[in-house]
Amino acid sequence: MTLIDNAIPAPGGKAVTRDGRQSDSKRAWVFAGGDFDQAHFPAGEVESGDLVICVDRGLEHCLAAGLEPTLLIGDFDSVDEKVLEQPALAHVPKHVYPPAKAASDLELALQLLAEDSLSVVSILGVSGGRTDHMLFNWSLPALRHWPFRLILLDGTSCCHVLQGKDECLFEARPGQTLSLLAKSRSTGVTTTGLRYALDDATLEVGSTLGLSNVVDNETVRVRSSSGTLLIMINRDQPPTLNEV
Repeated sequence: MTLIDNAIPAPGGKAVTRDGRQSDSKRAWVFAGGDFDQAHFPAGEVESGDLVICVDRGLEHCLAAGLEPTLLIGDFDSVDEKVLEQPALAHVPKHVYPPAKAASDLELALQLLAEDSLSVVSILGVSGGRTDHMLFNWSLPALRHWPFRLILLDGTSCCHVLQGKDECLFEARPGQTLSLLAKSRSTGVTTTGLRYALDDATLEVGSTLGLSNVVDNETVRVRSSSGTLLIMINRDQPPTLNEV
């Protein structure tokens, strides 16, 4: 039985495929244990049948957002025991790991999700807390070629991840700041709809070439030929994750 078979319905919304088409394919919402505010979470885009994965203390964030979890995963060293022991959660499957292990709880959750047929995985609670934890969370997109579109959300950014030969077409607000951050050497980076256009550019790891671009059109396209590239859209309002 896959994780999708265990999905618990949740309210409203649309899922999108890796090329941006709306689809009946399943989506996963992963609540990690970093900082979380309900304003970070586009609740209206959660669709019935989506997976809701709670990574350790992410369970508290999930419940604060009014969702029922599909799966609990982690060593559970940071979640409040009283929350974890609620009778309403007794039926929810758990993957329990020891504190001494070779991967973070969030990495283990993503590797597990990679075994299912998912179109999009959105991660919340990836920032805040210990700096080393945060940096490792933001490095996970480059760990492997993930078989789904990855989106990372925190208090300041909505981040779409490009991998290999890939593109992302999305709506944005003119005047928004947007940065392109290479997590591995990214080639063929081409943009439309941005003030400082890139045409077949190469972004090296650590390069600030993609820092603080500006949205000029309501529709933005970013393409890459290789590498792992983060499209970090700075926002001052709840994000809309659906691509065009």
